[in-house]
Order: sequence, then C-alpha cells, then structure tokens
Amino acid sequence: MKVLFLSPYPPYPPNFGGSTRIFNLMRQAAAHHEVFSLSYPSTAPEPHDLSGLEAVAKRVEFVDRPPIDKRIGQARSLLSRRSFQRLSHYSTAMQKAIESITAEEGIDVIVAEFSQMGYFDFPAGPALIIDEHNIESDLIHRSYLSAPTSFRKLYNFVESRKFRREELTLLEKAHRVTVTSGRDRDLLLEAKGGLKIDVIPNGVDTDFFKPRGGEGETNTLVFTGAMHYHPNIQAALYFLEEILPLIERYVPDVRFVAAGGDVPDELARHASDRVIFTGYVDDIRDYIDSAAVFVVPLLVGDGTRFKVVETMASGKPVVSTSLGAEGIPVTHGSNILLADDPASFANAVVTLLDDAPRASRLAEAGRCFVEEQLSWNIIGKRFEETLRAAVGREVRA
Repeated sequence: MKVLFLSPYPPYPPNFGGSTRIFNLMRQAAAHHEVFSLSYPSTAPEPHDLSGLEAVAKRVEFVDRPPIDKRIGQARSLLSRRSFQRLSHYSTAMQKAIESITAEEGIDVIVAEFSQMGYFDFPAGPALIIDEHNIESDLIHRSYLSAPTSFRKLYNFVESRKFRREELTLLEKAHRVTVTSGRDRDLLLEAKGGLKIDVIPNGVDTDFFKPRGGEGETNTLVFTGAMHYHPNIQAALYFLEEILPLIERYVPDVRFVAAGGDVPDELARHASDRVIFTGYVDDIRDYIDSAAVFVVPLLVGDGTRFKVVETMASGKPVVSTSLGAEGIPVTHGSNILLADDPASFANAVVTLLDDAPRASRLAEAGRCFVEEQLSWNIIGKRFEETLRAAVGREVRA
C-alpha cells in the first residue's frame, strides 16, 4: 500500500516523544509499504535533518504555515466559537498539499498524527487513520484543573470545552482511531461509542536503549524531557520543592539532573551544584546511564510517557507517580515503584539508593518487561493490522 503520514512537525530526528512515535510507526510501515511524509516545518533555527526520514519515506514534503503568536492567538480564540487548536493547525496550503500528493501518488491510507491534523477535508479515496498520541481535550482539561487562577486557567477551561466537541467530530471521520493506552480507548468510547479504536502503545527501540554497563553515578537522580513543556515544568518544580528536601534529610549529597529542552527561568533559578539543568542534549542515553534512580514526578499529562519505557529498556530503576506511568502495564514493586505523595515518593527513592540489590532487580525486571511487550517490532505488527483493517484488507499472519 501507499501510506501518507501527515504530521504537525517533522517526524525526524526522533528526539522527543511525538517525533519518536511518528518516525518509528513510519519505519515499521515502510517494511511492508511505500511511505510518504507531509508535515509543517520545524520551528527550530537549524536546517532540517532529512537523512533518517528520507531513508524510510519515498517522498518528503514540508508546507509552510503563517506564523502565529501563540499568546495573542489564544486570547483571540477565547472570543471565537472555534478552538485555538484549529487556528494553529489548519492551513489552506496544507489542504492543497494533501489533495495534490494523494492524487499524484495514489495514496491508499492517510495517517493523521494527532487529532488536530484531522481538520482537513480529506479526499474520498484513501482510508483515514487518526493517531491520538494523547486525548488532547483531556490533557487540556487536566491542565485547567491543575493550573492556579490565571489567564492560563481561563484559557484551558474554555479551550478544553470547545476542542472536546471538535475532537470527537474529527475522530468520527476516521476509518480507525489509534490510541496509546486502554485508558484513552475507554475515555473515547464512553464519549463516542461506535468509534473503531485500536490500542497501539508507545514502543521503544530495545537495540538503541539498552543497558550499557555501569551502575550510574552515586546518589544521582535523573529526569528527562523538554523542560519548556508545561507538564515537565510542573513535575520538576514539584520534585524540587516538595520531594527533594525530604530525600536530602537521608541523603545529603543527592544530585538531581534534569536533561533536555529549553530551561525556563522558573526552573533555572533552582540550579545549583547539586541541581543541574542541561538544556538540549545530543544523546539522552548518556544522562539515563548516569542515573542511580530515574524519577518521573509528573502530575499532569495524557497518553503514555516515552521516558518511562526508554529508561526501563536502558536497565535503570524507575520511581514514578501513577500518572507518570499511566497507560503502561507496569507492576508496582516488580518492575517499577509508584508513589503519589511527596513522602512516599521520597521514601521509594531513598530505599533504592540504600538497597543496590533491590534497585538492580527492579531494573532487570523493567528491561525484561519492555523486551517482551513494548519493542517497536512488536508494536509494528499491531500497527500493520490497523493499516489493513482501515482499508478492509486481510491482516497478514
């Protein structure tokens, strides 16, 4: 088949959660089909790195969109019946590009990455799959619930209500909807029964993320992610202000390293010789490997977190909030430790720092879990079934 992936940003390089999922689904699809990529360009100043993308896609195109001032656009959207999501994702140039590449290449399946890329009027021929990395309206609503009273809280309240209606309408257009967890599937079916939904979890490249030897740096705790992303900002602040002081009572020389992304001022002011913010890094594995314990203190989010499965694949022990590991079929006490209040979280971290054999057993179990259930080769077989179900073809054995 000919499969077009439609995404809001370049799928390569796979250096954060969204691009990692898109690129790996493309790579798996390319094993059996011709793959095409159509996206908006990156907002980063450096030129696109197309090497990996051109290795899996027969044709790669970028479509410029008019620049949008995010804050002004959000403020204006409060006065509109339409959501900011539509304003920031729809463009007539992309609409024309979809029509053009579909006709020229004879596309069989369009995979729209994120529900917001479903706003377009898709040609009648190809089957449509909408890949929900998370249920965006639910994520916005959770952000509203957790935000202090401010413009952000008002905006998230209004936006979540408007986009909830739009999102469900967009999903109704799809022949299949894919989600990353059973929780997301159940939420969608409760809101709109009749949707054809497949659970395609976030996977991990178990050849790339693997134990590389060493026990990590003594008493070093690591958290990774785009530090300018609101859920990660909130998680880091929660850890620094409420959890780390409790750990320091028992482990005075503990270090916390937050690796990845641009660092906002509200985090940078916490930096010290024992609280390190790296900013963007070339290879996140170096920082995962340095961890004695990897921490995931997330309080807001949706979908599933790559940082959890990548760290487990790397053979490191993980302590997470339940929400941080949400949607991943982990087992508390067996392959991960879960804790949802500061005292419990701190106690779990201190326990692993003090008990190296237990930390090692937890890490080994995590690696085995990922190998057996979440490698991209396994995920790819499930995605192949979705592609064929969307066009009504027999699924390969």
